[in-house]
Order: sequence, then C-alpha cells, then structure tokens
Amino acid sequence: MSSRRFSLTKTLSSAFTSSSEEKKEEDTDGNSPSFLSSSLGPKVASILEKYSIHDDSLLKIARQLEFWHHAADQNLSDEEFLALAERLAKIASWREEVDDESIPEEKKFKVPKVRYGRTELQMPIITCGGMRIQETWIPDNTPLLRSNKSKVVKSKSQDNLKDVILSCLKLGLNHFETARFYGSSEVQFVDALVNLIEEGTIKRSDFIFQTKLMAGASTKRADFSKQWEASWSNVDKLGYVDLFAFHCVSESDQIDTILSDDNDGPYKFALDLQKEGKIKHIGFSTHGSAANILRMINSNKFSYVNVHHHYFGDYHAAGTPDTLGGQGNAACVKRALELDMGVFNISPFDKGGKLYRPSATVAAAIGPEISPIIFAALHSWKTQGMHTVSVGLARSSDLDEVIQAARIYAEGEKADVLVKAAASRLENIAIEKLGKEWFEKGLLNVPSFYEKSSDGMAIGHMLWLHNCLTAYGMQEFSKDRYGSIEKTSWSKSKSYEENAKKNFTTGNPGRSYDESVDLTEALKHHYDPELAKSKLVEVHNWLQKDNTLSEEEKTKLGWTPAYNLTTWEEFPGEVVTISNVLLARMGLKSGGGNSNDAVEEAKILRGMVRRRSSLLLGD
Repeated sequence: MSSRRFSLTKTLSSAFTSSSEEKKEEDTDGNSPSFLSSSLGPKVASILEKYSIHDDSLLKIARQLEFWHHAADQNLSDEEFLALAERLAKIASWREEVDDESIPEEKKFKVPKVRYGRTELQMPIITCGGMRIQETWIPDNTPLLRSNKSKVVKSKSQDNLKDVILSCLKLGLNHFETARFYGSSEVQFVDALVNLIEEGTIKRSDFIFQTKLMAGASTKRADFSKQWEASWSNVDKLGYVDLFAFHCVSESDQIDTILSDDNDGPYKFALDLQKEGKIKHIGFSTHGSAANILRMINSNKFSYVNVHHHYFGDYHAAGTPDTLGGQGNAACVKRALELDMGVFNISPFDKGGKLYRPSATVAAAIGPEISPIIFAALHSWKTQGMHTVSVGLARSSDLDEVIQAARIYAEGEKADVLVKAAASRLENIAIEKLGKEWFEKGLLNVPSFYEKSSDGMAIGHMLWLHNCLTAYGMQEFSKDRYGSIEKTSWSKSKSYEENAKKNFTTGNPGRSYDESVDLTEALKHHYDPELAKSKLVEVHNWLQKDNTLSEEEKTKLGWTPAYNLTTWEEFPGEVVTISNVLLARMGLKSGGGNSNDAVEEAKILRGMVRRRSSLLLGD
C-alpha cells in the first residue's frame, strides 16, 4: 500500500526489525509519531491506554493526533490537545459499551430513529451501506467470472460482514442497504441476516432491508421480471423486501419508462410485487441532474428517494439547474420532504468529499471538536432535514465517527451550535478564496450534460471541482471525481444524441472538458462566461489524467491532505475498474482485507503507546 494511504507506516517501518532496546531508543529518535515523542506523549499515551480501543481505531486516532500536533496554525494548547486525545479515545470505545453485559440494555446508546416519511418506518439516522464490504464487484449474472455463492458466504469477507452487521444491530442501526449490481453484496447480506434469524439472535421484524434494481429506457415487464427473479432468488429467504428501489434513475428516456403507467412497464410490475407482499415500499436512487431528479420526485409515485445532497456539493447534480433558479439537489430534498417522502443521503462521506481522507484545510476549519465526517452527518440531519445517511462500511471501525455524530445529534442544541459554527468557518474560507460573487453565482445558469449546448460536458460538475480545489484544497477527491467523467468516450463524427445514448451511463453521466467545443451558447446565461471558461481550462489542466503534480507543487497550491482513516483496503478493492475486478477474480491481483501491514502497524503503535504511558507511571 502507498505511503499516501497509510501515513504512519513509513514512520514505523524500521521498528519491524528492531530489537526491544532499539525500539525504546527509536521512540525518541523520530521513528514514533511526533505527538508521542513530545513532552505531552506520556499523558496522551496514558489516555489511550485507559480505553479499550480496537487496532483499526487506534491507527485512526494516531493519524488524527499526528495531524493536529503538526497543525501549528491551529495553535492547540496542551489542554486542548489532551482533550482531543480523550475525545477520540472515548469515541472509539463504543464497542466496550455495547459488549459490556454489566450495563443494562436500556442505558446503552442506541442510534436515534425517525419517521421515514410516508413509509411510516422507524428509520435509524445511520444506514449500513453495502457497497464496499462484499467479496467482489462482479455480478452473479456474469458468465464464467461470477463468484460461487457457496464460497463467497464462507469467505473472510463474510466473517467481516457478520461482525459489521452485529455491531450495527447492537447499536440500534438496523437498516441494511444493498443492490442487485453491488457484486456479491446482496447474496452476502441476506446469508448473514438469515443466519442470525435462524440462530435466534434477531427476528425478521428487527431490521429494514433495502435492495435496488436497474430499469433502462427500453426495459419492459419481461426484462424487469427476469432481473427481479434473479434478485429474489437471493432475498426470498427474508420473506419480503422492506424498501425496493429503482437504481440509478438519471436519464430522461429512462424516467419516461419508469414513470409510465403502461401495464408492460417496470413501475406496474413493482406495484404488482407490492400487492403480492414481496416488497413493502417503492422508491428510487439517482445520480442524475437536478431537473431530472425533481421530475421523479414531483411524480409523487415514490415513497422515498436515495439522493446525493452534501455540504461540499451534490456529486453529478452539482452545477446542474434545478428549474427553480438554483443548482444542485437542495430543491429536490426540500420537495421530497414536502411530499412526505423518506430522504436517504447517499455517500456523504465519500462522494460528499472523501471525508475519511480530508484535506488539511477542511479538517482544520471544521475541527478539532468535530471531524469532517461528524460535520457532514450533522449537516445532513440538522441543516437539510434528511432522515438517514449512508455509511459505506468496510469494517466496524468505520462506525467510530458517525456514531459520535449520532450521539451529538441526540443532544439537540449542541449539534446545531457545532454544525453552524463549522459551516460558517467553511463559508468564510470559500468567500475569501473564490470571491463573494463567484461563491454566490458561479454554479448558476449553466446547462447540464443532458442539454445539447453542453455537448455532453459536465460543465457545472467541473466548475464545482474547481471550487473544491481552490477553496478547500480537496485534491484527491477532485482527482477521483474528474477521473470518472474523463472515462466517458465521445466521437466527433457522431451527433450529441448518438454520443449521449451510447456513452453516458446512468451512474456516471457527463464528460470532461473538450477544448475544441465552443461554449459560447452553453455559457450565455452565466454571469461571467469568460471567467467560467478560464476555470474550466484550469481545472482540466489540474486534474487531467496525464498531469501529475509533485507534492511540492500541491503544497504550494494549498492542496495538502490532513490524515487517512482507511486502515486497510476494503475486500472488493478500493479502485473499482473493470480491469481490477477481472484481475482479482482470476487471482492475478490481490483483493482487500485486513493486511499484515495494518496488523503490524497497530502492534508496533500499541507497543509505543504502552512504553510512553509507562514513563508517566514511573516504570
């Protein structure tokens, strides 16, 4: 794994082969984290020793403390730094509480639940997302390469998934969300939940299960029925699906098909499933433009929506007009709530800014009292009124920050104060870096990628990424997002309509900047077309795949990372490409899972903590 991903590994690497005496010396020679080597080190170590902390969580705490110890511009006092260490250690000790049999169940913290719109379900404000925990991304309908179901449910990834599910249930987090096209996720979740039912650990009524199926522009009842039967063969042991969704509803033609009342259409088929009791509630998920999402919501045919709406921007909807004078999904969320729909926030910690690896600017502006992940969750609940946030759990320690967010949410007024203060600091930074006029108008009045004048370019998306880089230094996140639209092919010999039909996908619409296209028409309603054009050129030069900036260049631009909360690569792999998936399936590329590096890193760090703590005790 790269040093970028595992920031302490390089620091600790020489300790792998050192003797005990050498390690003691190295603790003061710069090989231990600087916060442990400092005069505060023994006190910090003593705090960490006081709590029962899982290895993954210990690594995450160390990485955060190392950032704040080096963040001289924050000028934390000794008392503030020790309070931060205490807070992080306490946050990570939730496992100790949920497993402590001496504490009555009614006194243990449970994730708050809210009414999920017209479904009337009591929805936990945190959802266990099933997109990053499965064995493989390869769907079970892929000939030759598909995984053997019986082997998948006996894999190490299944053991990890069961641990995550049990952790969630102990915390009152009982909504599990997956999809037909999340590789082996659907199969694995059902197997784990059925086993828990058969063991008598839970009842079917104790949890909410959600899955999603794709319906394209030409999908008929017969096509959708085949897809449903394949999914039902996985989930029928559960008896029913609580929340059924049309997956990745984005394009106009696709929406026409789904909203049609034709008896041969997929919506009528879903209604029939509902009458049969196989599904309870019908909703949709989307990666579309704001206007298309609003159209789906306004149809009033759905009980809930899975949508991207985040503080830092709304993924593919960012910069797309909402038909009401705004941009992004704010109006969509507002309208869904007005129609009493359940509102599910998709991926606020990944697609909402990759906040498990925040930029230094973002982490410093939000913290240290709360982390970027905690802020994003509180913003969703308290500012936007969304009912639940999805956490793409890969391991149980991914719950650390979001469980703390739920605790703060439950405290009421404190949550409002913290989120408003952090949002104010972030807004001030954006206004200073972008200018007030651009901050207010920069993403307005540009066409979406579904409008011909854009020639397929995700103009608003690119201007949004420019904002993320300029204001907040979110380089890794922006590079990832731009890379997604860079993959979209486009032929000069074909019309816009032909290209869009062939090359846009419902999960990743839009393409990257093309200097050969005249954007005069596309930007004619923008308040400053020339400034917008210059930013499009600049963001393309910054983020295009052939441009690799040195660390020194990134630092000069203010694009520095804070810390990395990924302790080991998720089982299906972090970078999801067709080649990576196929190579892993053929055994030519290792998958994810708790690596030896992570285990050793935690072991060495724990030893360092123990030795530094002993200095305070005078051992």
